[in-house]
Amino acid sequence: MAYISEKLEHWIVSHFSNEADIQHVSPLKGSTTAVMYTINLRLSSGESRELVLRQYEESSFTAKDIKQEADSLKAAALLAVETPEYIAADPDGEIIGKPLLLMSKIEGNINILPENQSKWLSKLAETLAQIHDNSIIDFPWQHERYQKAGEIEIPSWSGKQEVWKALKEIVLQPEPDYTPRFVHRDFHPVNVLWKNNEVSGVVDWANGCIGHVGIDVGHCRWNLAMLYGVEAADAFLSAYQRKSKDNFSYDVYWDIVSLMDVLEGQPDVYPGWGVFGKTDITVEMMKERMDCYAVSLLKKIDE
Repeated sequence: MAYISEKLEHWIVSHFSNEADIQHVSPLKGSTTAVMYTINLRLSSGESRELVLRQYEESSFTAKDIKQEADSLKAAALLAVETPEYIAADPDGEIIGKPLLLMSKIEGNINILPENQSKWLSKLAETLAQIHDNSIIDFPWQHERYQKAGEIEIPSWSGKQEVWKALKEIVLQPEPDYTPRFVHRDFHPVNVLWKNNEVSGVVDWANGCIGHVGIDVGHCRWNLAMLYGVEAADAFLSAYQRKSKDNFSYDVYWDIVSLMDVLEGQPDVYPGWGVFGKTDITVEMMKERMDCYAVSLLKKIDE
């Protein structure tokens, strides 16, 4: 059992109308940007509630970032997929000196070692299509690139310099016209929960914004290409196109933007992959798969 201060405990309990007390606090694995806790709360009625507390540690997170996540959770409540319920936030760290976000806990576990990858990819794609099937337009946060176009550097580690140069030229072009929609902005397998081989919810809404749905598709495709190879990324795209029907017109531009978003220095193996059992990914493997994925995107331009 983890320890939280009496001041923090009082803050958590204060958001429930009935008298409540905290029964158990335990660390929640997998987060790379904050310390996460699962909190078991018992109300005076005898009902139990499971909560998640996100305690931000990195100084790069500001009150604005926490406000965006809180707004995203509120908007995500309108979606067809299960998402955490927003309960409270302390963006300025007034309670314990660190920003806090309190939300409900969704049942389920992360699964990045599927027994049937084809079915798993199909359900992953269906979930993303359900997220994008929304009419949310009154939302204060707009999509911004992680890597500004003028800051993109051709990776020195790559053996495919000409491919990367060609891709860079494409992302330097003006964005195509599109219909803005509410997107997750960080949709990938470690942010999807499963129960009984079905998706039970989608978490980590810190980057929710209004943008092109291809940003979500592209970010997930890059993750899949790193985890399993280009074929898995392409299978996900095909499944998403089927699930979204007439609501999506594929443009490789957004895949390239998503790829360039993660192009900063030498590739790093995302710690969450190892935490949830995918321990065979190495830096050298990522370099190879980054090049293969880059080549595949360049080929799609002529298709």
